[in-house]
Amino acid sequence: MASRPNILKIVKYYCLLNAELDRQGRPLSEWKRSSLKRIIAYNLYKRLVSHAKLRAALLSRRRIRRWHVRPIFRDRKLYGAWFTLIPIMRQSDPEEFYRFLRMTPACFDWLLNKVQPYIQKKSNRVSVSAGERLAVTLRYLASGDSQTSLSYLFRLSNQAISKIVTETTAAIWYKFPMRGSEFYNYKGTHSIILFAVTDAKYKFIVADAGARGREGDSGVFSRSDFGKLFLDQKLALPPSVYNHTLKCYLPYVFVGDGAFPLNEHLLKPYEPGKKKDLKDEEVIFNYRLSRARRVVENSFGILSARFRILRHNSIASETLAQNIILSTCALHNLHLIREDSLPPQKKVYLPPGFTDSYRSNGVFKAGRWRKKVPTLENTIFRNLMNAEESCPSADSDPHHPALVRDNFMDLFLVKSLPWQWKHL
Repeated sequence: MASRPNILKIVKYYCLLNAELDRQGRPLSEWKRSSLKRIIAYNLYKRLVSHAKLRAALLSRRRIRRWHVRPIFRDRKLYGAWFTLIPIMRQSDPEEFYRFLRMTPACFDWLLNKVQPYIQKKSNRVSVSAGERLAVTLRYLASGDSQTSLSYLFRLSNQAISKIVTETTAAIWYKFPMRGSEFYNYKGTHSIILFAVTDAKYKFIVADAGARGREGDSGVFSRSDFGKLFLDQKLALPPSVYNHTLKCYLPYVFVGDGAFPLNEHLLKPYEPGKKKDLKDEEVIFNYRLSRARRVVENSFGILSARFRILRHNSIASETLAQNIILSTCALHNLHLIREDSLPPQKKVYLPPGFTDSYRSNGVFKAGRWRKKVPTLENTIFRNLMNAEESCPSADSDPHHPALVRDNFMDLFLVKSLPWQWKHL
């Protein structure tokens, strides 16, 4: 475009020069006129050649992108799973619908109604519906398939699948949050830790994901929002209850393992010293404590068994990995809450025999989730580490952590189980 003014100026100057010389009676010779015309023609030729080269370059670049939408994605409404497979399962085979999305049709509709305002997109083009976005995300969490395989299943591009999963998992966590910070934004790591607190019904009441995989559990606990509130005694815990058997007050407590600090409201097992073994009553206490801690292990096991995305390594950004973990915790709670009022034979997410149990004689019976997850070490959840920790003397302080633990030990001895002495 810069050559056009130059040519116009040359033509203008030529006309002015020719008119001025004619007025002065000194017209240009035929040779000079032809020379000026050749100069103008040459500049015009250069401009045309330059424009032709520019158009050729633009056309060659456009050829790299052969189509706006790939042909296999244009027929999404004819062959995509949302328009073909899922409607058939919804109408005629609810069991397969549950296996496919880890959710019943009624629960899917309920969840869609809750998160639709956050995932529905408005565009001049035909956008992916909120229901399809939710189905893509649930299938990704339930199966653990790669985003490429989901791309062929739902007939959506890899870029669209990645964006949909990231946005929808964030919406699920935002709509069904649990107390605790969402993430720490640590860099340069291959794994992250889920720190969670569960209740007696396997529901997560605190979830915190984002700490580095190589960080110790005590460090994760102390840096989490829940840990800070707990250690600063700012949690609104119920007051202690008077126990008529022991004739003393017993506080409400959390159950942990050796990695956590002993506290008035946190019980941990007794650990053998370097020069002495555990006493019989301490062994009994550890056995009873491990029975309670098994509920926590089952909560993580159920979560991993139901959402296969948690069983293997995933190619995901740090934000997406955190969203995956937190959204699966929210979906886990959602299923348990919705099935809480159902009779056992109608429960789908947590049917009878799926969790660990004890027979009347104290014999342990492993839950069916352990067959789906043979070893918990193969999931993103790692075993809690054992850490030796010495405790100061309790003296006469009734709220001292060591004395509180001893009181619970006495309670387990007084109100004993018939078979607990077999574990000595």
